[in-house]
Amino acid sequence: MEQSGGLSTVLRQRITDTKVAIIGHMAVELIAEAIKRLGFVDIVLASEYPEQPLCDVVICTCTEKNDCKAVIAYYRQIDIPVICAFNFGIGACAVIIPPEKRLPHFVEDKAGNDTVRSMIDYTSGYSKFWNIQNNEWIDDARKWIASPEIKSSIGEYTMTAMVAHLLVAMIAGNKVKTYPKFYLSTIANDVN
Repeated sequence: MEQSGGLSTVLRQRITDTKVAIIGHMAVELIAEAIKRLGFVDIVLASEYPEQPLCDVVICTCTEKNDCKAVIAYYRQIDIPVICAFNFGIGACAVIIPPEKRLPHFVEDKAGNDTVRSMIDYTSGYSKFWNIQNNEWIDDARKWIASPEIKSSIGEYTMTAMVAHLLVAMIAGNKVKTYPKFYLSTIANDVN
C-alpha cells in the first residue's frame, strides 16, 4: 500500500464517489477510528435518526429497533447502501443492504425488540438450513452477548475489523454478499 493512510491512491479517489451508512447497536467510535486510519475523513457519527448532509460515511448507533428501521428507510430512499453491524459477544455479524433490497427481517415488526438476538436466530437457522460448517459458535453467542467483558472486547473489535474490511471491499468494487446473505467472524474460527 502507498503512503496514503492505508488505502491506495485509486481507492482514496473512489471514496468521494461512494456513500455508505453503517448502523447497528455498536460503539461507533471504534469503527470511526478504524476507518479514519484507512484514509476516510468525511465521517459523521450519529446517535439517532440522522438527516445529515451527504458525506462519505455515516455511522449511526440505533438505540431501538424502530431507530434502525428509520435509518435504513432513509438511506434506501436516497440510494445509499447500508452496512448493519452486530456484536455477538464472541464474534460479530455484518449484513450489507443495497438500496433496492427489501427491509431485512431484523428491522421488520415481526422481529421483536431485540434485533441482536433476532439476527443470532437468523444466522443460526440459515447456517443449519444450508449446512454451513463451523458456524456452531453462533449458538454459544447467545450466552456471551450479555457479558460486558466479552462483548466490549472480542465482539466490538471483531465487528470493527469486519466493517472496515467490508467498507473497503465495497469501495474497491469487489463483489460482496448482500442480504439475505451475511458475514460472520469469531475468534474461534473465521468461516465466511
